[in-house]
Amino acid sequence: MRFLGPILLWLGLCGAVHAQSPEAVPLNCLPPREMRQAVADKGVVAPVAAVVTARRRVPDADVLRASLCRNDNGLVYVIMALQSDGRIVQVMVDGSSGTVKSVH
Repeated sequence: MRFLGPILLWLGLCGAVHAQSPEAVPLNCLPPREMRQAVADKGVVAPVAAVVTARRRVPDADVLRASLCRNDNGLVYVIMALQSDGRIVQVMVDGSSGTVKSVH
């Protein structure tokens, strides 16, 4: 029974991602090595900066995952956060400027 919580959380994340419009969710995310290289090349803000920005926009939420993904306009951080009411929120942060592009 104690493994049911993480499984339900994972299923909830999958549902939250697929519930968004295809334009809202970039599917071409970078592996960790490429993400580190993009930050090292100074092309994008550090992941911690993107997470801090997302936390300011969605206070009292726990960040579950942060991914750096490609979309039509460049690189964006897709940050998934769990609010205290159980809702999953997706915050998209522009990789180059570090500003919030959208909250769903």
